[in-house]
Amino acid sequence: MRETIDNQDRSAVIREGIAQRGMTVKSFAAQIGMPYSTLLSILKSGVGGAALDNLQKICAGLQLPLAALQSPTLPQPPISGPALTAAEQRLLKQYRALPKMQPAVCKLLDIEKP
Repeated sequence: MRETIDNQDRSAVIREGIAQRGMTVKSFAAQIGMPYSTLLSILKSGVGGAALDNLQKICAGLQLPLAALQSPTLPQPPISGPALTAAEQRLLKQYRALPKMQPAVCKLLDIEKP
């Protein structure tokens, strides 16, 4: 049986995607051509009642399929270049799953956070 997530979790997926791009909700709304108030309403009221065309704009802006809002985690974009080892894939997955820890990891590794 497939697990579903509630509207707040779906909103969190969108907020996380916006934050991962280093954007504010307002700047993201402008980028995708959506009124800020519309995006804010979707995030506050939940994705469930949003118009399909608005969800398509949001997902296009986040480079996510609409199906991503059915899962509590963002799909990982494909990585070009050499194939990652299983250990590297686990490391990357953990890094992405812990956004609050990313600045500390970047500092430890002496890399600039994108």
